[in-house]
Amino acid sequence: MNFDFIDTNLLVLLVSIVAFLGIGLAIYGIITWLRRRNKVSNRLEEFVTSEDQLDIGSKARPIVPREIRGSLFSRTIISWLRSFLQFLGRFAPAKMVLELEHKLTVAGNPANLSAGSFFAIRLLLLFGGAFLAFLLNRDFKNINMNSLLLGILVIVICFLLPDVWLRGRMRTRQDEIRRGLPDALDMLSVCASAGLGFDQSLQKISGYWDTELGYEFKRAIQEMEMGVSRAIALRNMSNRLDVDDLSRFIAIIIQAEKIGMSYADVLHSQALQMRVLRRLRAREIANKLPGKMIIPVAMLIFPAMLIVILGPAIPTLFGIF
Repeated sequence: MNFDFIDTNLLVLLVSIVAFLGIGLAIYGIITWLRRRNKVSNRLEEFVTSEDQLDIGSKARPIVPREIRGSLFSRTIISWLRSFLQFLGRFAPAKMVLELEHKLTVAGNPANLSAGSFFAIRLLLLFGGAFLAFLLNRDFKNINMNSLLLGILVIVICFLLPDVWLRGRMRTRQDEIRRGLPDALDMLSVCASAGLGFDQSLQKISGYWDTELGYEFKRAIQEMEMGVSRAIALRNMSNRLDVDDLSRFIAIIIQAEKIGMSYADVLHSQALQMRVLRRLRAREIANKLPGKMIIPVAMLIFPAMLIVILGPAIPTLFGIF
């Protein structure tokens, strides 16, 4: 009976505390609502009241609603992930940051990644590979050589995967610019022959070309409009792209500007040379194909041909032996 009495008192005490907290929260909510009511009504009046009803001497501040862009996932999870990557990127060495910034610039800043974020992604992948290797070799008493080698392979792949991806993006963008450069030089030559200057020709091409090279031409034009000299803007474009053909062309253009040569003649000769280089490069790639085809032919096509040719003779050979 004593225990029942204690339990009853404890229950009454808990109910009283919950009721007291509920009443307190209700009172606080009512007071807060009454305080904010005037502010909300004033803001609504500024929205609803027409311009004729507004007092000229009033200092009503217009309300500009905030525009929310993107989905909830991009505004929450992606934003938190970017903040975390930026925090980890602070620990990147300064020399490595400069090198990564150059590589990301050449690659076209994929996914708007900064050098610190890329370093953080590589660090997280390395930790993930080490964790997977630990799971594969968690039994230290009976370590298997195959699992140990597999764990080392996982760590190496996780460490090299970001660099391989970034180098692939760099190579793809550079190849695209290298392929489009002869056509761009032809258009520049035509514009220069028509009487346009070099800057106007670049602006004309950048307005019609929705390619990486057209975007870089547009960026160089914007730098020149901001007061940067033509030589410096072209050198900046050469450093951003790191393409040998484009670098040689820019060096010749800068030299022609210093000497005072005609842009039309220089552009015409450079366009012919770039077309010859593109033809030779295509032949080089075509000549490399037979050597690259040896491995798939030997591993895939040749065994299938042997099976088709020798397959009907296998029962006869078994019968003989």
